[in-house]
Amino acid sequence: MTIRVSETTRNIVCKSIDIDRLSEVIDMSYGGFSTTADVDRAKTGLYSDSNRGSVRLNTGRYYTAKEYEERINRIKNMKLPY
Repeated sequence: MTIRVSETTRNIVCKSIDIDRLSEVIDMSYGGFSTTADVDRAKTGLYSDSNRGSVRLNTGRYYTAKEYEERINRIKNMKLPY
């Protein structure tokens, strides 16, 4: 699906993210998630009324990277019955 944008919009976007062509976005490195750059539940709540995305995210029902890591470690350390 092709997304059409005006030349002005294209120039603004390219300049703001320091690329020459919008097609370069596909090859950009976005990095992984880290515990230092995490989502703020309070800030997510502020924008929940204007966001038309996931209800789960808008209501704060998600794990932060730190919570997810703690959950994984807790599950790995569980003793299974035999």
